[in-house]
Amino acid sequence: MNDADFEVDRPEANGLGAPVADYSSIVGVRGGRILFIAGKGPVDENARTVSDDLETQIRQAMTNMKVALSVADAGFEDVVKINAFFTTRECIPFWKQIRLECFPSDFTAATAVIVAGLAIDDWKVEIEAYAAVP
Repeated sequence: MNDADFEVDRPEANGLGAPVADYSSIVGVRGGRILFIAGKGPVDENARTVSDDLETQIRQAMTNMKVALSVADAGFEDVVKINAFFTTRECIPFWKQIRLECFPSDFTAATAVIVAGLAIDDWKVEIEAYAAVP
């Protein structure tokens, strides 16, 4: 496959209203391959939860996402869709700030969901993503 066959498109989503945060309503991919990155939580390299602090947990989950992407020679710039699961609504302001730090332009499609709980009791966040690479 030629890199010229690879394209990421973010078409205008007329009729949907403006996004409520910094994300794209639609992201399309032509050519290349799609990576599915399983949920990353707020754990260190020894699989221990890093903190009870919301911002610290989100930052660690995104650090782990960055590491997972790098294994496939990808980075945040390749992410086209990100899903974040939180156990409390208080995570949302931190998530908006950290997401904007990681994706300052070419916004991903994004979903944030408040859930009753996650697989690990002391996790307050889990983040999964889809990336497109040539």
